[in-house]
Amino acid sequence: MPSITLEDLNKEQVTETYLYRDLQLDIVNDNVLLDKGLYREPTTTDIDISYDEGAIKNSLTNLFSTMPGQKLLNPDYGLNISQFLFIPASETMARMIGNRILEGVEHYEPRVTVDNVNVIVDEDTAEYTIDLTLKIPKLSNTSVKFTGILKQPGFSFL
Repeated sequence: MPSITLEDLNKEQVTETYLYRDLQLDIVNDNVLLDKGLYREPTTTDIDISYDEGAIKNSLTNLFSTMPGQKLLNPDYGLNISQFLFIPASETMARMIGNRILEGVEHYEPRVTVDNVNVIVDEDTAEYTIDLTLKIPKLSNTSVKFTGILKQPGFSFL
């Protein structure tokens, strides 16, 4: 009886275990800098996966970029921090953005605890720099710092 042998199936597969996984849905036309310094070609059809801190960063990006009412099955989800771009930039607005972020992350991201939210305003350019320090208890209480910028046309992590 004929048989087929596929050498690739016999190779030992090494699997890494991750606590959190998420899809990267940032489909863009430019080369995209991936974690670990690798670039994804703009013509690829692959969808990348984020793990652990990257998955949490994806979740935070979604939270910061979503306005309440955009998710039909969860209409309260989202922070709507882009609304602050249409008000003159000030320290008062920076404090309001920080409070909104603190409340939203504590409510919608149970995988983390917030250590610090610092919002720095640049009144000349009407931009806010957001420094967010989080602890991820299930990842050996790992402390992670994310920095993002809120400016026209919206929020993005640096």
